[in-house]
Amino acid sequence: ALTTLFFSFGFFVMALAPRFPDLKSNLGVTYGTFGTLVGFGTLGAFVALMSMGHIIHKVGTFPVLFGSTGAMMVTFVVIANTGSPTIFLFVNALFGMSWASYHIAVNTQSIHRQKVYGVNALPFLHGMWTAGAVTTAIIAAIIADFVDFKVHMNFVAAISAIVMLSTIWKMKESCVPAKSVTDDDGAVGLVEMIKSFRIDWPLSIAYLSVLSVEVTVGDWSALFSRDVLGVSKGNSILPYIVFMTSMIVGRVGFNRFTKGRDEMKVVQTFIITGGVLFTLFIALTPIALKYLPGDYAGAIAFILLMIGLVAGGLGSSFLGPYLFSFAARRSPAPDSIALAELSATNTAMTFLYKLAIAWIAEVAGLTAAILVPGLLFFLVAFYIKKIMASPAKA
Repeated sequence: ALTTLFFSFGFFVMALAPRFPDLKSNLGVTYGTFGTLVGFGTLGAFVALMSMGHIIHKVGTFPVLFGSTGAMMVTFVVIANTGSPTIFLFVNALFGMSWASYHIAVNTQSIHRQKVYGVNALPFLHGMWTAGAVTTAIIAAIIADFVDFKVHMNFVAAISAIVMLSTIWKMKESCVPAKSVTDDDGAVGLVEMIKSFRIDWPLSIAYLSVLSVEVTVGDWSALFSRDVLGVSKGNSILPYIVFMTSMIVGRVGFNRFTKGRDEMKVVQTFIITGGVLFTLFIALTPIALKYLPGDYAGAIAFILLMIGLVAGGLGSSFLGPYLFSFAARRSPAPDSIALAELSATNTAMTFLYKLAIAWIAEVAGLTAAILVPGLLFFLVAFYIKKIMASPAKA
């Protein structure tokens, strides 16, 4: 059941990203305004991260799983069908709250079941989320040229609602009741969060720098492909698919890459190489489009973009989860609170980052916006040594 919920969650919640150009067109707004509107979903997620653990402590996982899924479906349909930026602004914040609430509840349920059965299934379940995200992107690439955006999104919502709500209902008896939820399950109470809250700046900046690649590619790669390179709706989704696939390859192969090698050197090599190649090939894309012969310019520019995204995906693939693991080691607080603090801090910082990227795209163009994550890779290279050298907490 949890495998189905994670796969369906990735399939559903990432369905909008490949079709962002259609969503922007639907709203009729500029790059800066569109990015700002999208960013408010992250603000809603921050509110949920700060409070939902407290609610799960009070009511258990089933009401939150079922209620947040229903809220996700309703807000998703409104987002896909409205042409009003004002309605989108508020409903997208509610959508962010609902998917973040679901995220906390399903992970709490998973961690609790892990303890019951004595197995570490969370990496596999998160892999299923990524598989769902890639699947929805592949479907979007196939049908985008001939299936209307609203029809596509409404169908995704209907199918996802049936699968997710029926699965949650069937597993109702195995959901964690309120009296059994503890901080060790990842559901941190509001009072505990507020009393202990601290920001680990080196780790938070490094984590955001790595995540910036995924955030920027997810939000802007399809728009870049459509508006700058002039590719079709279907083909504009391919860069996102290539990027996500390279992330999967990197995460699956992490142990193989580090086996018998100095872990610090492997991490820094991936960061620096990924950052250099990502920045180089993204920068070459508009140059190729402008100066190469007309018949080949678009195709070569598109290939350069794909190569840059492969490098960015591999370079950032395992670093997010890897850095996340250091949160508990560096914090004096219990592990669950340390991870919740990092999640909340990073969500707030991501909101500000999304606003900055949106207005860079508006003022300096999409190419400049896409290049920013490559430059942030070097921040990670600077901070990673300090983070990895930190003594483990007692």
